[in-house]
Amino acid sequence: MPFQSEKKIIDMPVGPGHDMEEKLSWATFIFDSLGNEMKNDPTISRLLNDYREKIRETWRTMKEYGVVEECTRCALQDGGSCCGQGIENKFDVVTLLVNLLLGVNLPRKPWDPTGCWFLGPRGCLLEARHVICVNFICKRLYASVSGKGIMEVQKAMQAETDTAFVLEEYLKGWLIRHE
Repeated sequence: MPFQSEKKIIDMPVGPGHDMEEKLSWATFIFDSLGNEMKNDPTISRLLNDYREKIRETWRTMKEYGVVEECTRCALQDGGSCCGQGIENKFDVVTLLVNLLLGVNLPRKPWDPTGCWFLGPRGCLLEARHVICVNFICKRLYASVSGKGIMEVQKAMQAETDTAFVLEEYLKGWLIRHE
């Protein structure tokens, strides 16, 4: 079924020039209009499953090599800095849509106005994160995680971001074809 609306995909707000409320509104509108059709598309379904698996593998590897523990320590003891206010501006409508397709409830306002819009009391509220959020390794991590650990974490992160890219590009094409 073609996408019937006054809103046009071509007009979707992307990038830092648009506010989060507008991006959330678009992602929710697209999901409400086409989410079931997207989930029933065999390619989207396969890509979402692959992506979920890559996300799980990244988190498993980060836990195995102490990244999660070190990041938690930094956030609790030193205030952290990687999930600061404004990082959410990197997110676009498609990444938010992917989160909705993965079953994430997107917050309508930030839990902590001094942090990233998607930072909750126990960390990131998103499953699908921006490539910067996935790939960021600070100096503290380089100093506290073994070289082998950093390499394994980066390998898992790369697999996750590669899969995210393929999924998001497919979704963009799918949306254009269904407009």
